[in-house]
Amino acid sequence: MPKTISIGELRQNPTRMLREVKAGATYTVTDHGEPVAEIAARKHPRWVPGDEIDSVLRELGADDAWAREIAIERAAVDVTDPWERVE
Repeated sequence: MPKTISIGELRQNPTRMLREVKAGATYTVTDHGEPVAEIAARKHPRWVPGDEIDSVLRELGADDAWAREIAIERAAVDVTDPWERVE
């Protein structure tokens, strides 16, 4: 069950509340008794290393339909540098 903290209480001592959140507590922030936000510790890291993504994508394998769609789109776009064109 989340603890409740008013905006005023949070403003006065955010450090205490953040320490408790870091330890696993969840807070509901209220404004004049109305819940306006929940504060909880992050559960999953936001950053996934590139080598992990590469590994997962290699395990999944290529999607042939998507590969064809990409090839069609690439063929439709001129990706040459206009300054390198020789006329």
